[in-house]
Amino acid sequence: MDIEKLREQLLTEVCAGAFSGLGAMILDEDRIQKADEEELKEIAAQYGIR
Repeated sequence: MDIEKLREQLLTEVCAGAFSGLGAMILDEDRIQKADEEELKEIAAQYGIR
């Protein structure tokens, strides 16, 4: 998967979660924005995205 598409997907997940009442998810936004490829893959695994 293209790393920028993965970043976009993760940011979409964070926004959706925050708007659905899981406000703490928004705390991952900055982490996702600054993450390198390996860290993005780790975050994606935490979110259940493969």
